[in-house]
Amino acid sequence: MFMAIDLVSAVTHFANIILLIPLLYIYISNYKKLKSKYTAGLLFFAGFLLLETLMALYFDTTMVMYYSAAAASNAQIVQIVKAVGLAVLLWISLE
Repeated sequence: MFMAIDLVSAVTHFANIILLIPLLYIYISNYKKLKSKYTAGLLFFAGFLLLETLMALYFDTTMVMYYSAAAASNAQIVQIVKAVGLAVLLWISLE
């Protein structure tokens, strides 16, 4: 069970990274055109969210032996919710 949570967690982290890269590309393109503070804010937000996701992936893979099953499953729920939010944000940004 715990290994399944690890696998799902890693896949979810990679999905979040894959969702954030096109968002960053879109925000960089928009910032080059618009030069607005709002677009710069979106760019920084997506950049720091990507950094957080990369750090979470690193910590989840290197410190998994210190997690309890309950903590790991709760962290997984947070990552899934983040993936859904990023998917919706990317879908809206692509329209």
